[in-house]
Amino acid sequence: MKSQFYKFILFVLFLFLQTAYAQKVVTIDQCIEWAVSQSSENIQKNLNDQLLKVKLNDVSSHLFPTLELNGQIGYQSDQPHLPASFGLDPLSNDYYGISLDFSQVLYDGNQFIYNRQFEKLKNQNEIIQIDLSINQLKARIITIYLNLLIVDKQIQLVETVEKTLADQIERFKKLLNEGVVYGNTIAQFELEQLKIQQQKGELQQVQLSLKQSLSILTGQNFSDVQFTLPELTATNSDLESKRLEFTIFQNSIAGLDFQRKLSISNSLPKLSLFATGGYGRPAYNIFSNNFEWYYNIGLKFNVPIISWAKTAGIGDIIQLQKKLIESKQSDFTKFNQIAIQEKMNEIIKIENLIVLDQQIVDKYRDLTQSYQLQLENGTITVYDFIKQQNDELQSRINKEVHTMQLIKAKYELKALKGIL
Repeated sequence: MKSQFYKFILFVLFLFLQTAYAQKVVTIDQCIEWAVSQSSENIQKNLNDQLLKVKLNDVSSHLFPTLELNGQIGYQSDQPHLPASFGLDPLSNDYYGISLDFSQVLYDGNQFIYNRQFEKLKNQNEIIQIDLSINQLKARIITIYLNLLIVDKQIQLVETVEKTLADQIERFKKLLNEGVVYGNTIAQFELEQLKIQQQKGELQQVQLSLKQSLSILTGQNFSDVQFTLPELTATNSDLESKRLEFTIFQNSIAGLDFQRKLSISNSLPKLSLFATGGYGRPAYNIFSNNFEWYYNIGLKFNVPIISWAKTAGIGDIIQLQKKLIESKQSDFTKFNQIAIQEKMNEIIKIENLIVLDQQIVDKYRDLTQSYQLQLENGTITVYDFIKQQNDELQSRINKEVHTMQLIKAKYELKALKGIL
């Protein structure tokens, strides 16, 4: 029983350690998600949705019925007079009244429909502008993340060289004790070791700075994490793009159409219902000196007569503005297609470089091994070996840099195609 219990404890401990290790792995998609979730743009989106609801209510507010309480009291210098033969008492010069006035728009020329649709379009464009800012944030996260991967790989390569130098120093110290080599040989290795340590320290500072920037943008702690290499699927080689700017162009043209419809609606008939009820003196019978109740109800009909010319002028202006936007959209499409083609060519170029990089690294590795044997046999100097080792290190760094440049170029291509 005890052995089974201990096995169970070990199994739970293993799962815990495995989970803890898994939690240290960070992907570029996670960093992007964290940054977007706590960005001000994300808050702006929520506020924009609330603002749209308020604006939609505002442009429709004239459709709601209105009810007003009105009152008046006053004195006037004279009143209408009728001959005494009519048998009516003289009218009083003072007057009093209180009333409730009701009105309800029945038809506004479809203004509220076009206004609501126009506000929705403007709100959509504002949301797209926020999304464009979010895309800029994503691009910044991608740049920082890939730079971190490059620096991490450089540190790993430098540490490999550092270990190789340490092994060489230990080996030649033994040869020095045996009287086979001179002390300056070890001194040269130690000097190179100090340079490597200096280079490593600089890289670690760059690494710390990049982690701090990423931490500020994402709100996460990256003091002890492992950053994974992104895996991107192949992108189509066509020039088609779904960038948000195209939606802005389309919405701007649609917005002009709604403005034209709004200008036309200003020339359409308007119909409203009105009603008034009150109490006062005089009422509608102006020849009565008594306080009386009164009311009236009816329809109000309004038809603009001389605004058609203005409407036609606005229509001409809108047509010109639409042509201007369509021209800008055409230019943007062409420039974006050029950028896509250039980026695809850049990707092909980097892929070819990486193929050659691997061949160069293999050659340098073989040469370094050969130089190692020659150094031990005394046929070359320590300087020759160190130079060869540094050349191999630089070739490996170039390969890693080109790999990150390829990943970044693919992300930039996705941005140009509007699928970032």
